[in-house]
Amino acid sequence: MATVAVIGLGLMGSSFALALKETGNHVVVGSDRDPRVVQKALDRGIVSSAASDTSIVEIADVVVLALPIRAMRETLNGLRGRIAGKAVTDMASTKARVMQWAKAAEVTMVGGHPMCGKESSGIDAADATLFEGAAWVLTADHGAVTKLVESVGAHPVFMNAETHDRLVAGVSHAAFLLSIGYVLALSHQGDWLEASKVASSGFRDMSRLAAGDPELYAGIAETNRENMVAMLDVISAELARLRRHLEADDPRLVELFEEARSVRERWARDNA
Repeated sequence: MATVAVIGLGLMGSSFALALKETGNHVVVGSDRDPRVVQKALDRGIVSSAASDTSIVEIADVVVLALPIRAMRETLNGLRGRIAGKAVTDMASTKARVMQWAKAAEVTMVGGHPMCGKESSGIDAADATLFEGAAWVLTADHGAVTKLVESVGAHPVFMNAETHDRLVAGVSHAAFLLSIGYVLALSHQGDWLEASKVASSGFRDMSRLAAGDPELYAGIAETNRENMVAMLDVISAELARLRRHLEADDPRLVELFEEARSVRERWARDNA
């Protein structure tokens, strides 16, 4: 039975540890810098053994880095020379820069990114079902890593780091930027207090991502800036087109609404 070390026991790491534990096919150990998180993980049986440093990797066959992007470089440097022969992967939301850091630290790693999550964070939000049915990007098809991903109900999607960062800038990163921009725009209006009293499902749905972890978002922005800026330019152009049609009372506006609905419905159908 393989031993899997999960480094970082926040939402993603603790959810992954729980999911692995439920398979009954792995010994799951963990690490987190916060001793309180380590204690919670042990008390709740999320891991069988844990530490507040990375010494736990010594007993592992597979190492999974479930850390904030801003902690990845230091951690990878700290693992230099200590994990030779072990399968190593990560769960960071950007890949090209992280893979560069791994190479510089002489850590052979399969880049990974589970395409799932929720706005709540931390071990208290851990959910063993989080990965079920989710796409999980991997930068290589490594047997042990691929099987690990499949064991928690996710389906691996293989692509290089640069392609990953370009694609997720649109389907993930631009989404939280738009959500944040929407919330800021409304809250800076003089009548926000009154408007907030009538905000309902539309505001709730559109603002959901704005409730995410600011440190997570900052790490993503730092490591995928160019792709995110390019995607914002594309979205800005579409918003400008909508504005022109709206301002001119152009009857073709409804055609844009219909096109967007068709794209959304096709995506939902294909990913049901």
